[in-house]
Amino acid sequence: MKILAQRIHNSRVCSVILCAVHLFVLGTGIYLIDYFSRQEITNILKWWVPWNLRLNLLAILFGVVISYGDLIGSFREFQNRKGVYLVILLLVAFSMASFVAPRTHRIFYDEDIYANIGQNIAVKGETGYCNYGTFEYGEYYPHWVSYNKEPSGWPFLISLAFQLFGTDEFYAFLLNNAIFAFGILIAFFITWHLTGRYFSAFLAALVFALIPHNLIWANTAAAEPSASFFAGLTVLSLIVYLKTCKDRHLFLLLVLFPFASQMRPESILIFVLILFAVLIFSPKTLIDKKVWGIGILTTVFLLPHILHIYAVSGHSWGAEGAKFSLRFFPENISVNGSYYLNNRYFPVVFTLLSIIGLIFSRHSSKWRLVILLWFLIFWGIFLFFYAGSYRYGADVRFSLLSFMPLSILAGMGGGFVREKIAGYKIKDSGCSSLSSGKMDPIPCIILIVILLSFIQFLPLIREVGQEAWGARYDHKYAQEFIKKIPSRSIILTQNPTMFLLWKQNAIQTYAGINNPSLIQFLMKRYQGHVYFHYNYWCNTKSERNRRLCDGIKERYELEEIARAREQDYEYGLYRMSFR
Repeated sequence: MKILAQRIHNSRVCSVILCAVHLFVLGTGIYLIDYFSRQEITNILKWWVPWNLRLNLLAILFGVVISYGDLIGSFREFQNRKGVYLVILLLVAFSMASFVAPRTHRIFYDEDIYANIGQNIAVKGETGYCNYGTFEYGEYYPHWVSYNKEPSGWPFLISLAFQLFGTDEFYAFLLNNAIFAFGILIAFFITWHLTGRYFSAFLAALVFALIPHNLIWANTAAAEPSASFFAGLTVLSLIVYLKTCKDRHLFLLLVLFPFASQMRPESILIFVLILFAVLIFSPKTLIDKKVWGIGILTTVFLLPHILHIYAVSGHSWGAEGAKFSLRFFPENISVNGSYYLNNRYFPVVFTLLSIIGLIFSRHSSKWRLVILLWFLIFWGIFLFFYAGSYRYGADVRFSLLSFMPLSILAGMGGGFVREKIAGYKIKDSGCSSLSSGKMDPIPCIILIVILLSFIQFLPLIREVGQEAWGARYDHKYAQEFIKKIPSRSIILTQNPTMFLLWKQNAIQTYAGINNPSLIQFLMKRYQGHVYFHYNYWCNTKSERNRRLCDGIKERYELEEIARAREQDYEYGLYRMSFR
């Protein structure tokens, strides 16, 4: 049987079959695009994407299981003081992200949408945010579900937490805390595999752990920490495969890539990095039948995401004109370039170490080039984006995707500085002061410099800031308002996702204008307990939102239940009845 399998593998028929399977999968996608409208495709994807992500995750777990011996071998390397120091770093970083950085939303109301999509996947197996949802004795019914323009990778991860522990946005925050901590481990092992030096790897992990915006965004429910983590995990898998050329490592790489691609819209660009690394290290891999054989899974898992990109390509993304253009480049590069150099939001010491690591490190120049490309891809893509400036609202979160490659280069830079000052080639893979107990002043000085450069950013990490204050207080007051009404009631609001996460029945405000018969039905069903939420959007300059809120005031009698103000913004909850 084995001989027969080898003969089939070596025959030309095998190549034809593999090619035919790939073409069939891609042809299926072309057929769907040709036969169905974008709206119909999104309706299909609502159910397809969650199942696809589940199967993809199972494939990743299978890849981890068959690579179990390699993973255990890697951790055995650090069953000493080296491992203790690494664990301490992880615990301290996790604690700082959880308790020093404020636990708050920073992208309103996107984080509510992500969590609500996770809620819908967890309970009903359907991806999308809910515009009309109810709870009947604890059972959740999402009636109107709209497909989201963002990929579903991060909401899917949230859905796993909700399935395990129940629906509570706290678990989305906690999940990001954990993802950040494990991201430190990824930065460590990538640097370890590239340098073989414990000190360089520890330094990379430390730098990643101390980047201020890494800590700040690790205590939100945003998608960027997961995008950074899975990009790093994919790169680690790529490095291991190119070093070993083992089939099990190839399998893990090829099933990780489609999963990592679905964290954020630009996450799929990790393919460019994989292709570049393969071309410079092992170009023959591209014609290896094993790659194309296992790659069938990659194509299958990636197909829904390709359809997703097509289906949402007509969305405005908040811009009336071009979303990507050269005209955004001058301003964006001025802001996003100085971000790493002016020592206001990012420690310039980390940047200097990264530059030293890139230029002077004695380790593989090819791998340094790959790590540089990793940074350039996820930094450069936003230079042409209309909202790509790190000073545009809360879009500094886009910088998170560049932090891991910078940290790896910084670890290499710190290792070079240590060896240069010492004046000799260090034989021990670790820092002697960290691993053997003997005092070595050089690494201690480097660590002290890094820690001192970080301390000045603690006030930045601790502050909530004025960003999105109007929406933040809307969120705060809404939680207080619902305590004043019966649980069996329903709220008209422009932000139903946040109420649904609190297990409060909610429906989009436009239903009050477009569906008066539905409102009449709800008033009977909930015995008159139908409420209008006067919220953040009613205070904005947007004519469309103001007109919607004014329309509710004109059509219905509103009885005040609760009211609050913050600066010139007014928030309230009103019981509705027909005039």
